[in-house]
Amino acid sequence: MAESSAINRCLFLFMLIFPHFSTLALAEDGLVANGDFEARPSNGFPSEAIADGPTEIPSWRTKGRVELVSSGEKVSGGMLLIVPGGSKAVRLGNDAEISQEVTVEKGSTYAVTFSAARTCAQLESLNVSVPPASQSVDLQTLYNVQGWDPYSISFEAEEDKVPLIFRNTGMEDDPECGPIIDDIAIKKLVTPDQPKDNAVVNSGFEFGPWMFQNVSLGVLLPTNLDEETSPLPGWMVESTRAVRYIDSNHYAVPEGKRAVELVSGKEGIISQMVETKPDKLYSLTFSLGHAGDKCKEPLAVMAFAGDQAQNFHYTPDSNSTFQVASVNFTAKAERTRIAFYSVYYNTRTDDMSSLCGPVVDDVRVWYSWASINEVQMLLGLGLSFWAYLLVLV
Repeated sequence: MAESSAINRCLFLFMLIFPHFSTLALAEDGLVANGDFEARPSNGFPSEAIADGPTEIPSWRTKGRVELVSSGEKVSGGMLLIVPGGSKAVRLGNDAEISQEVTVEKGSTYAVTFSAARTCAQLESLNVSVPPASQSVDLQTLYNVQGWDPYSISFEAEEDKVPLIFRNTGMEDDPECGPIIDDIAIKKLVTPDQPKDNAVVNSGFEFGPWMFQNVSLGVLLPTNLDEETSPLPGWMVESTRAVRYIDSNHYAVPEGKRAVELVSGKEGIISQMVETKPDKLYSLTFSLGHAGDKCKEPLAVMAFAGDQAQNFHYTPDSNSTFQVASVNFTAKAERTRIAFYSVYYNTRTDDMSSLCGPVVDDVRVWYSWASINEVQMLLGLGLSFWAYLLVLV
């Protein structure tokens, strides 16, 4: 009896302690709890629910008019609602929000990937925040004909537990308007070590946000002017439109598994400040390619390195989907800006509306130990030396 009583006490203590430790488990890379909104509410989905009242969404807190919508569902006017993945998603009405507390590692940087669509033709936007960080994502521009896009934003965790909040800041007259959200995932970001022979951080874009393997749309990276807290470590998106982060599973990628497609013309700029030594000669090299997504040519990139800017056109080659381009520049300071944007606004040839563009990958900035004049001088000295030896002989 005494032994049985001791075992019962141990089990009781374990049951008290285990929930505490389970709440401390860090968020794993991938979907957050019920991030696809497929979990069935206790009173059933809206079409099944018996009781009236606010929509219950497992693992999420709601505020304002928040609705669980289904694939194939229609609203007034006969418009079909778009559900990015699965059969369920969430729609946010005027000034409505959903939130979830996520356990993270304090001081680390995370990227949040999510899919979003707009319901009405009016301008709709979505505010994504992990206080104090906050970013608004414009949903007015559609980058493909499917009616939705995956996006990613980033934040630095200031506490061990943080609220992840999605809020519709719009005030539409039609109560059935409002952005639709689906497939919310999180990923802890790691900045790669600085290579010895390259001043560019994350030069091959291999380090970036979560990407769903069954989604062929890549991930859009909206404006982000903070290279320290970016969903693409080391890089900034410093323009009004997004660039697309792509993978080798669905696109032609010059090197490795990831790259960036410049889909917004001059409104989609990626840049990085690299370490340089003043008055030294450097070379910027990069791979310029075609994503293999039926993007209409011509494709061209404007590349910037310090005070140098050069236009490069992609030349199709049956043996390769990319080519290497380079820009020589002399550094003027200890940090030099490199940047890229698409010269043209390109669309796909199969639908003439999905935005696309040239691919940039494998970006390198390396120090040239001698200027062209110095090389010429050394060659001259070498020739003079050999001529002198021949005269002696």
